[in-house]
Amino acid sequence: MLTVFRGARIYTMDEANTVLRNADLWVNNGKVAKVGIDTDIPSNAQIEFVDECVITPGLIDIHTHVGIWGEINERTNDACEYSTPFTPLMRAIDGINTEHFSFQMARRGGVTTVQTGTGSANPIGGVWTILKTGGSSLQEMIVTEKSGLKGALGENPKNVFGQSYHKTPYTRMAVAKLIRQGFQQASALSAAERADSLRNQTEFAPFIEVLEGKMPLHLHCHRADDIATAIRIAKEFNVKLCLEHCTEGHLMLEAIKESGANVTLGPFMLPATKYETRNLTPEAPKLFHEAGIPFAIMTDHPFIPIHYLVLCAAEAVKYGLDIVTALRSITSEAAKLAGIHDRVGSLESGKDADFVIWSHHPFDTRSNVLGTYINGVKHGDGSCASWK
Repeated sequence: MLTVFRGARIYTMDEANTVLRNADLWVNNGKVAKVGIDTDIPSNAQIEFVDECVITPGLIDIHTHVGIWGEINERTNDACEYSTPFTPLMRAIDGINTEHFSFQMARRGGVTTVQTGTGSANPIGGVWTILKTGGSSLQEMIVTEKSGLKGALGENPKNVFGQSYHKTPYTRMAVAKLIRQGFQQASALSAAERADSLRNQTEFAPFIEVLEGKMPLHLHCHRADDIATAIRIAKEFNVKLCLEHCTEGHLMLEAIKESGANVTLGPFMLPATKYETRNLTPEAPKLFHEAGIPFAIMTDHPFIPIHYLVLCAAEAVKYGLDIVTALRSITSEAAKLAGIHDRVGSLESGKDADFVIWSHHPFDTRSNVLGTYINGVKHGDGSCASWK
């Protein structure tokens, strides 16, 4: 059925960053059919009048642990496999609970797509997944089943395994060695051995998929030297790198730009609970933008609750980032960096009808989500107590 949302201010977040006032959004069979002004609406269309409201694409958070981090206590936490530091075969889809309340929180904040998976205890933790935050089943929600191999540098793996469990890695050198080792061993395989590894899904299979460009390497890194190590490893094996957190990245912008790595920044609104995050600053997005480095902003849910993603982007605006770039960092740019921009991130004909109706501009502190739509289906009616 064709539904037309009439009279809103629409931020399409297309390449031209088009903003349309008193505009119409056509939605048909879960897809965006048309966006325009004074469109000729067919007589059989259902019209939803949204005068004075704002419509944006559904928000996208490409670094979360939604549905996999228990959030109640460690007994319900499925985000990290603590038995060994090297767990490349851990797959997010095998640990995601689609009934977890974090999905409701995401929809309440207008977040329609997330990348989720293992945490940062392990130097090599497992394979991440990108999915919608609403749907009748996990399979229906999945956008990209294998969206990257997740690893971690720095204090997290050192402290979890070296300090708590008294086994390797104790040092940053050992962390890097474990990450590098997987690629070295996978690279040494013959073509026949690679094919066999992929067919049987041995522990080298995720490394082979990264080496063959089928998915990127995501590395958690805060300190500048850890970021440099991540870049070094990616260059050694010629693999696509995503720098996660990149907290001290503003201290080495030229090196990051030269590397061509994708960057996801955040979370900002946290105290420096670790020594390696002491140089954290919400001014980082502005500095990256001025340097010409594309980035997405993330919450790292549950460390910043996911329904505050829009506030994380607004915080960057407060520290000098322009409004358009901030909104792109949680919509179209996030989609582009995650490789899903053919489906989501902007309101253009043929893309998924993932969008949010706001009472005010999303960066306005008075703004409320009046409706979050995923594949054209509405979640919530404007009352925070009614979200399902």
